[in-house]
Amino acid sequence: MQFAALVFLPLLIFWQLNFGFQLIWMPSLTIAGGALFMIGHSLRDKSE
Repeated sequence: MQFAALVFLPLLIFWQLNFGFQLIWMPSLTIAGGALFMIGHSLRDKSE
């Protein structure tokens, strides 16, 4: 999950800069990526 957040968020920014999409999607997808990263972080801490 953390790998997905770290890889796809920069790709999302690159895609938005090259092709563009509605402005509301960028902050909402960034928040979703941050939430995905935090879920992965909490799951990794529980396994130790």
